[in-house]
Amino acid sequence: MADLRQPPDWQQPADRHTQLIDPVITVRQLSRFGFARKALTRIDHALVFSTPKGEYDAYLPPVRPGRSEAAAKRYTAVYEVDMGVHPHRAELSLPSSNDAFEFTATIDLSWQVVDPAGFVRSGHRDVPALLLGELQQAARPLTRRFAIDDSAGAEAELLRTLTDPQRPPLGATAGLKVVWTLRMRRDQQEIEHQQRMQSIDHASAEQIRAEQLGMEYDAELDRRARQQDELQSERAMGYGKLEHELALQRQEWQQEQDRLRSRHQAELQRLDAEKIAVYQQYLEEGGVVAWALHLNEHPQDTQLVIDSMREDQRRLIEAKRELARELLSDGNAEDYELEAPKRLALNAVYEILNQDLPGMPRNQSGPPSPTTLPTPENAPPSATDVPASGQRNDDPAPSGRRTPASSGGSGPGENAKTFPGWQAPTGYGSSPVEPSAEPTPADDAPEDPEP
Repeated sequence: MADLRQPPDWQQPADRHTQLIDPVITVRQLSRFGFARKALTRIDHALVFSTPKGEYDAYLPPVRPGRSEAAAKRYTAVYEVDMGVHPHRAELSLPSSNDAFEFTATIDLSWQVVDPAGFVRSGHRDVPALLLGELQQAARPLTRRFAIDDSAGAEAELLRTLTDPQRPPLGATAGLKVVWTLRMRRDQQEIEHQQRMQSIDHASAEQIRAEQLGMEYDAELDRRARQQDELQSERAMGYGKLEHELALQRQEWQQEQDRLRSRHQAELQRLDAEKIAVYQQYLEEGGVVAWALHLNEHPQDTQLVIDSMREDQRRLIEAKRELARELLSDGNAEDYELEAPKRLALNAVYEILNQDLPGMPRNQSGPPSPTTLPTPENAPPSATDVPASGQRNDDPAPSGRRTPASSGGSGPGENAKTFPGWQAPTGYGSSPVEPSAEPTPADDAPEDPEP
């Protein structure tokens, strides 16, 4: 600030951050030699000096007049003017085509003193009021031509008119530079009404949209359900086809199992029949084959088999010997009746004498031929000499009948085919051998008679 001797006529406590409406900070009256500058004023303040002729000299910052210069021009007063930029915001009510409704204009502006001498000369002390007055003066005739619901049109027309190059800018007559913007809107009742209408429109649009989307949603659900049904049907058909194929394959497997089971049963029956035939043959052949079969399955019973065979052989020999003794010692029978039994007894004796024990070397010298008793001429033929009907005496014995000679004593060659070095005892049958092509004389001998 200027360092002056007299107190200022006007001073407002303002600094950089103060909201100003008057840029003139101080006003002082000056005497001829009253200006004494001892300190610098603020850098953004201008000094405007008034002359006795009513003129104003402005010293923009940082230019300051000297003492001699001030005394020479005889300044009478000094104005300290703030040249900073000051923002301001205000709302104006502008009329519409209907006086019942008014537009609400929101103005944001910033002003700055660019001509301090011009501003001091204008004499204005309230810059926002000056600017808003100019706006109202230019805007009110324009906004009356627009309805309350056409705030956008009124705003565009107002901006076009105020920014016309042929029209002086706001505050230019007072030496001000103004940057401003304006926004027109309806009054509060109209805004609330439009908000309610908009809410209704929005609700209706939402409902319509919800219905449309609901229909689309239902259609999509129906399409998806149909698609799922088709997929399930295809899946069921596929499963049914697979089940049918599995059933056919299972039936084929079952039939194959039945055939295999039938074949297996037939094979078991055939094996059982063969076993029955084999066992029957063994049983028909006699004790030796049966004992051989037993030893084949139970080799540990060898001693038991040998002891049993020896015991059976001993009993058979004892029985035959007792029978032969009784027949030969009894004198009630005729000679021709005893011929056949004696012959059989003698054959049995020869067989016993010719029999070798198991494990003993066989006597290679054959037994002497059994003595044949002479038959009387007048003796009747015996039962063994009577041929069967249609059969001669010299015919071989029928198939299946075995004489004692053939059953008890076989040749060395025949027994060697099955049991080398051993001959089956009498009464135990014979081991299976190959049948001879020619019948032997022993085949004509009759079977052992019943005692």
